[in-house]
Amino acid sequence: QNAVVILRNKLHNEWHKFDVKLFAGDMRDLQLPELSDIFVSELLGSFGDNELSPECLDGAQRFLKDDGISIPQSYTSYIAPFQSTKFFRNVSEHTVHKRFDTPRPFETPYVVRLVNYRTLAPCKPVFTFSHPRSDIET
Repeated sequence: QNAVVILRNKLHNEWHKFDVKLFAGDMRDLQLPELSDIFVSELLGSFGDNELSPECLDGAQRFLKDDGISIPQSYTSYIAPFQSTKFFRNVSEHTVHKRFDTPRPFETPYVVRLVNYRTLAPCKPVFTFSHPRSDIET
């Protein structure tokens, strides 16, 4: 909702002279009076797919004109092995996610902001998603 508030403010204060319309809502229920030139989504998640971003943006493609632009247009998630004594200790003590029951903490993916760590190998791309896709029907 924060992004919608900011965009409404910009629409009112900066974009009022342009042909800009803002439609906000859940794309599963949203009905638009016309197809869009640009589709903007802030839905990505910390790893590019954990908030169902690819599936949601593919579903929202029905709102775009054939020559429409999706923002984001493409995103890639990367992964790299690292070493961190503090992170190892936290996982060993099950303190990384106190609010979740983590039966196998060393087999659980974590999204963390690392401070004291060493990267053991270069980052490698895991997957890339692009929008709009030409291989799906709208």
